[in-house]
Amino acid sequence: MTDEARPGPAGAKPPAASGANAERDCLGYRARLGVLVPATNTIVQPEYEALRPRGVTNHIARMRPANRPIDDMEGYRLSLERSTAHVEEAVDSVLHCEPDAILLGHSIDTFRGGVEGAKRQREDLGHFSGRAVFMPSLAFLDALTVLGHPGRLAILTPYFPPANEQVAAFFIDAGYEVTKIIGLNCPGPLSVARTPRSRICEALTELAMTKAEIILQPGTNLPTADLENQAMSWLGIPMLSCNPTTYWAALRGIGINDRLDGFGSLFAQH
Repeated sequence: MTDEARPGPAGAKPPAASGANAERDCLGYRARLGVLVPATNTIVQPEYEALRPRGVTNHIARMRPANRPIDDMEGYRLSLERSTAHVEEAVDSVLHCEPDAILLGHSIDTFRGGVEGAKRQREDLGHFSGRAVFMPSLAFLDALTVLGHPGRLAILTPYFPPANEQVAAFFIDAGYEVTKIIGLNCPGPLSVARTPRSRICEALTELAMTKAEIILQPGTNLPTADLENQAMSWLGIPMLSCNPTTYWAALRGIGINDRLDGFGSLFAQH
């Protein structure tokens, strides 16, 4: 007889749900998070799963990818201005599981229009979804605030120059100095996730030599979450990786304050 079929003690009854948990999801009893991810992204989902505390569940909706020509920088720049229709389609899909909040697991569009542009996008998606919305650009600002507003930033992205300019403009608009930005010029979205670790580490080392106080890594498909914990001892300055930063902001934003080791001081101490 299997364990599933073996009867319990005579007269025993299964535990009954009580209180608020009687109406909560059996696994996502603390929160269900709707996560919007580009169809080509292979890093956000596993990194978010590694960050997920007990009682929180992640529910993925895939977005149509952008067509960004890497042989035409003006066309690339124009692609950064596309509408949010693809985001709203994904929101419509994930709302069926009644998430408690929405995470935008896509980075570059959230830097458009400076700080006010990001806030408008968050407000628009919040009205559309009826949920709190968390996005990478504003999550970085929240993290910088709790880390004491380090004023000089160095930035690593997988992007080409037009996108790097958009990211730098956002942080300058927020009042920060950008000492250097390195874009890895990844030739397509799938290639971002295949970036050799040696190339990432080489770029981080170069950025750490620019008198920056902290390194930021926008770009949700670049696998750097595990490097965040090593940054201080290796580079001499802290680092904020995109996916842990956004997930941290979402958890703290909905009142979940679990500390987590292995992903830098932000998750471990704040």
